[in-house]
Amino acid sequence: MTLPCGAKTESNTMVEPVPVEFDFTGVPPPRVFEPPPGSKVVPRRILSPIHHYLSRSRKPFWSEDLIFTQPPRIYVDQKSVFREIASVTQLRRGDHCMITLNVLRCLSPWIDYLVSLMGSLELSHLYHHFVILEDVDHVDQFGVPRTKQGAIVHIMEYSNTVEGFIEEVRVKSFGEWLALPKVFLDCILQKARCGRVPLADYGDMPHIFRMEERLTEQQRERIVHDAEQFIANPQAYNILWSNCEHTTNLVSGKQQFTSPEVHFFLWSICRYFLTFFGLATLHAVTMQCYSRYCLQYPFWALAAYYTCTALPVLAQIVVQFGRLAHTVAASWRKSLISRNDVYHLLLKEGCPAQFSTEPWPSASSCGRRTFYTSPTEGIPSEFLLPSCLPTSQATLSLHCSHR
Repeated sequence: MTLPCGAKTESNTMVEPVPVEFDFTGVPPPRVFEPPPGSKVVPRRILSPIHHYLSRSRKPFWSEDLIFTQPPRIYVDQKSVFREIASVTQLRRGDHCMITLNVLRCLSPWIDYLVSLMGSLELSHLYHHFVILEDVDHVDQFGVPRTKQGAIVHIMEYSNTVEGFIEEVRVKSFGEWLALPKVFLDCILQKARCGRVPLADYGDMPHIFRMEERLTEQQRERIVHDAEQFIANPQAYNILWSNCEHTTNLVSGKQQFTSPEVHFFLWSICRYFLTFFGLATLHAVTMQCYSRYCLQYPFWALAAYYTCTALPVLAQIVVQFGRLAHTVAASWRKSLISRNDVYHLLLKEGCPAQFSTEPWPSASSCGRRTFYTSPTEGIPSEFLLPSCLPTSQATLSLHCSHR
């Protein structure tokens, strides 16, 4: 039986305010971390957004009303197409979904909404992945997505919040400052746990993205079954080798234990390192050979410069745009996107490549000399640079995508 707000039990203890008219069946209890044996730390209860919605303290940002459909996007692996959903009621069991990665989740509803909006406006390209476990039929009066039978819709994910992480460190450290470094290190390596979480916990981040794929009923049943098995026997979390994207790709239609976002991140670091190394090498070579070769053969000096800078980037643009065009064509043949979506993606990805090229200097400008400003006289000829060889990183910073 549900007690009214502010009522007292026989032991004369206060009962937290609870709406009388709501049945809490299926609602997960607040999270509590058990203190280690011998600890005198009193654990606190960590409320999730669904508890705030059901207690009417606030409402989620999403709604059941359909809005206009967003155009598709190309994922970082250049092989997948995803799209922002128009309404949460479009989600079905087995869907591979994403939201903008938010390390400050649940600190403030408005911070969550701002981060979610950044993903919708393509200002952020880092995503958190999860799998839908039940079909969403409607959104109730509290803003909680429910099934046709009225049950709360859940997802499978690796997750944690800042508040939960701080509470876990506080409880496991026995409340002692000296134990904080070791406990912090242990908790940061296992900062997320795989579990069955209500979809309503992301009500403050209404911009949800879904991978575009055709799934049969048998495939959806298989995905949900594998997800439930993974929840029962989860793997230890690791941000590089076993994160939320690895798990979602393993149980989803792709069935591959992989994380394209990690691959893209590692490749970006390697690419920027090679860029700066190439700049330093090119600068050193230019200083050494200017007086001997550049002045005598300005055309070949210019050709060598752009061969080392522009041509590799141009080749990368052509290869990645070719992969993108192949993905778009394959998605259109599978009826995942419309013809207008095809035009949108090709134009959207093609324009940055067209406008990112630096104008080629004319051959007549070669041979001119530009001097470094120096308080001394008698500047050696090795410090004379032709104006036709740019010294900035503008040419090397050409990118073949919008990311």
